[in-house]
Amino acid sequence: MSRMTRPESQARTRADLARTARDLFIADGMANTSLARVAEAAGYSKGAVYSNFRSKNELCQEVLELIHTEALAEITAVAELRGSAEDRIAALTQWARKRIDDVGFTQLEFELTLTSRTDPRLRDQIAANLAAVRSAIADLLADVTGSGSSDFLAGTAQAVFSMGLGLSIQRTIDPTISTGPVARLLPALLAAAEATELKTVQSSERLPTNIEKRSKRRGSTSRSDESRTALLDAAIEVFGSKRFDEVSTTEIAQRAGTAIGLINYHFGGKRGLYLAAADAVYSDFWDQLQALRGPAVPRLIRGLDLYIDQAEAREGSPLALSTQVTDEELRAMHHRHIDRFVTAMMQELTGGAGTALARTAMAGWMAFVEGAVADWLRTRDISRVQLRELLVASLYTTGQSVLTLDPGTPLSSRAINALLEHAQPMTKTEHSE
Repeated sequence: MSRMTRPESQARTRADLARTARDLFIADGMANTSLARVAEAAGYSKGAVYSNFRSKNELCQEVLELIHTEALAEITAVAELRGSAEDRIAALTQWARKRIDDVGFTQLEFELTLTSRTDPRLRDQIAANLAAVRSAIADLLADVTGSGSSDFLAGTAQAVFSMGLGLSIQRTIDPTISTGPVARLLPALLAAAEATELKTVQSSERLPTNIEKRSKRRGSTSRSDESRTALLDAAIEVFGSKRFDEVSTTEIAQRAGTAIGLINYHFGGKRGLYLAAADAVYSDFWDQLQALRGPAVPRLIRGLDLYIDQAEAREGSPLALSTQVTDEELRAMHHRHIDRFVTAMMQELTGGAGTALARTAMAGWMAFVEGAVADWLRTRDISRVQLRELLVASLYTTGQSVLTLDPGTPLSSRAINALLEHAQPMTKTEHSE
């Protein structure tokens, strides 16, 4: 089993502390649980708590996100069940009853809500997470009824959620209060939703023959894709200008216009979103390179311009297409993309995989490009045109060195033409002198 990286170890520590805090908050109340007790129960030092969470409220935010992530996971599990609509309604009803019966969670959420009155960030997160749960319920109801998202279903989800929350609060005082109203009201609300959908379909002359045909037209998948894309775009923007520890999931969710719980749903948390954003930047850069057309030399120049543009736009950012970052996983990602680029360049220059010497030389040239661009960003002692000409010239020099050391290195017709084009201007200049 491979050893965990430092970021992976930090993520595991945060998760352990959040789970322990959640259990202690539920058992004894948040106000009665100190950070020192959380550290002791989780098996960590008090310093480990403060190195991960600057305050108790920040730990509360992590606990809150954990609670709602688990709730979203439970709703997703119900949505993925196979069976009839009645079976899935029964599963949703069972989930609702379970959440209502668990008064410990209700008491904790109520305590967190009271705390949020003096903490705007905590209040925003509670609102975003509750909205995410309501949205997930609405999507599930749309799936069960075979209808698309609608205001009626959103209202139904709000009614189910609010009724469950109200019953749960009452049961913290009087456990004898029955959860029966949920079991009776939910099917009735769904029946009303389906009747509303049928009327809508009939009025537009799109009457389906059964629920299964209607369910094929629902748009939950596209909505899920849209929320994932929005979060990814927001993460690229935010992480492109800030360090990992300076960014909050609340900031990303607000910028994306989505519920904060969807970060865990799509990416497994902040760390997963961070790595997905980095991978998306690399993939986008690769796609731009792949889209270049024309002779080899002009494509090389445009490719270098693309890289310099990226380096300028994200100077100092962990998403700057550079190995000059402390994050081990980002460096490993960078190396994977470098290997892919070297393979593509070998195909371009040699028509195949290339020799070990040629591949090493190409990887070395790319390291030179990265170092030269980083120095140029720092000093600006030469013009951008001079920088680009230096990078192009160094590639030709690298290629000539490979051919000198191994004259049998195969070359593609494109590489031969490029070398000839490069040699001609030099010959003319020499003659003119």
